[in-house]
Amino acid sequence: MITNDFWLDRWKDGRIGFHQEGIDPKLIEFWPTLPKNSRVLVPLCGKSNDMIWLAEQGYQVTGIELSPLAVVQFLGDNELSYETYHEGELKVHTVKELPLRIVEGDYFTFQEKNFDACYDRAAMVAMPDSKRQSYVTHTLDRLSSSAFALVISLKYDGENSGPPFSLEDSSVISLWGNQIQKIASENLVQTNPQYKERGYTFFEESVWHIQA
Repeated sequence: MITNDFWLDRWKDGRIGFHQEGIDPKLIEFWPTLPKNSRVLVPLCGKSNDMIWLAEQGYQVTGIELSPLAVVQFLGDNELSYETYHEGELKVHTVKELPLRIVEGDYFTFQEKNFDACYDRAAMVAMPDSKRQSYVTHTLDRLSSSAFALVISLKYDGENSGPPFSLEDSSVISLWGNQIQKIASENLVQTNPQYKERGYTFFEESVWHIQA
């Protein structure tokens, strides 16, 4: 059962294979130039340094993360100074050096709206089938009607059932709507030996966007 406690335990135990060091190359390649100070939402952000890159482009970045340990590690690893305040059940950490804040708590209790963009590298694929539609609906409700979104999905064979979960292209379109378009895909088995070693014959990472 994939619950909040499941993810909190993963962070406590250091089982965070989903975390990537450095900046995701697909973010750099496919993120468009948006107006300065555009508000960018990063759901289930973990301690991803992709948020640093987005903030350095001049966007107002808001990451949402359940695990206090992930938040502490992100702020500490990047030597960021910050101020913290409570907003209902959520704890908001505002970074002083960058236009960046981390909202600590359950994403489904985060209610701010009218974000100009969303970056989802590992959030949708972390959601079990029972919660996936609720996640996407909640995310779309946070965005303006003209918002840009960059979403990364996975599709793979083998015995692993997730997380991260494998999604067919048709499922991604069904979840996000016909406005989402696939713009790139890569079979990681061909470029990264670890996937072949783990028994996959294909492990496809696809990049999607919603472009207003």
